[in-house]
Amino acid sequence: MKKIVSLLLVSIILATFVAAPVSAEAEIDVLVNGEVVESDVPAKTIPVYDEDGNYIGDRVMLPLRAVAEKLNADVYWDGETSGITMYRKNKLYLMWLDADTAFCLGGLSLEKAYVMDVPPLVVESRTLVPVRAVGEILGAKVEWVKENNSVSITADLGELENNAGVAEGCNVYQRVLGAMYDEYKSYADGTIEKVTGKFVLDSGEEIKFEIYPMLAPETCANFIKLAKGKYYDGTIFHRVINDFVAQGGGFDAEEKEKPSDVVVGEFIMNGFLNLIPHDRGAISLARPNDYNGGSSQFFIVQKDAPHLDGNYAAFGYVTDGMDIVDRICEAETDGNDKPVMPIVVKQVIIDE
Repeated sequence: MKKIVSLLLVSIILATFVAAPVSAEAEIDVLVNGEVVESDVPAKTIPVYDEDGNYIGDRVMLPLRAVAEKLNADVYWDGETSGITMYRKNKLYLMWLDADTAFCLGGLSLEKAYVMDVPPLVVESRTLVPVRAVGEILGAKVEWVKENNSVSITADLGELENNAGVAEGCNVYQRVLGAMYDEYKSYADGTIEKVTGKFVLDSGEEIKFEIYPMLAPETCANFIKLAKGKYYDGTIFHRVINDFVAQGGGFDAEEKEKPSDVVVGEFIMNGFLNLIPHDRGAISLARPNDYNGGSSQFFIVQKDAPHLDGNYAAFGYVTDGMDIVDRICEAETDGNDKPVMPIVVKQVIIDE
């Protein structure tokens, strides 16, 4: 796992590409909210083919800054990594030359990934980007107007932001995520290597899950070790809060805390790139105030909790059984949020 340099905490809030042939046979206008985007390099088109070599259409390309800044996005180009950082309305947008996937970071987690059929490329010493892709990544509606050979971008720009320099200040995200591009691309498209398993309750009910060792290696390794060592057998969900989380993994049915080794906190505020969002169903490592004080206790997020992103090490998701988690969270509790009737984990099974 790559460790983020100290600049990351301050900035919180690939190979050379051989360009494909481009064409400018017919003049193309790109408009944002009806206004023509001015550029010293006119819009160009590039033909796109499927994996079998069949032509599927053209894509309009325009210099990055021309279209991004018209949409009020601050832009920074990193020549060393061939990476692009854009900032707009508290979100970061990251892309790279010769890379077909762009990422949007909302807050301190991955909000979405966008796959482009034409990645950014360099033509005439300018970085050209697919107009539709960049417009849609930034939240705009993009349409091709055949009648007048133009691209129409409609965006709610809202109040203009004074955001100059923010993208450069947050460029560290581009550098670190670029180093983990393959891992997060596979996470976004669902092909990432995963370990599966299930929580089996005393009632016989099962909550199935998957965890991602490529994104939180120490957290996952510790969880797998404890599960295989039967550490979790007979533990209880000792803290449940409706519309928030169900927490377990640290106390037995007699309410005695079980000792276990601590692990390094794999989350952004502790210097590690972990962009797994604390959305409904996320499994994350509980901890005290000490960033590196987490051990065996985990919690399952019942309702999206973005305020936990970057502060706790999410490491997986429930894949089946969230209805059971809902019932756990709805249980009657005492003044310490502990269920009045014990909810016991019979065992945690890791699939081999």
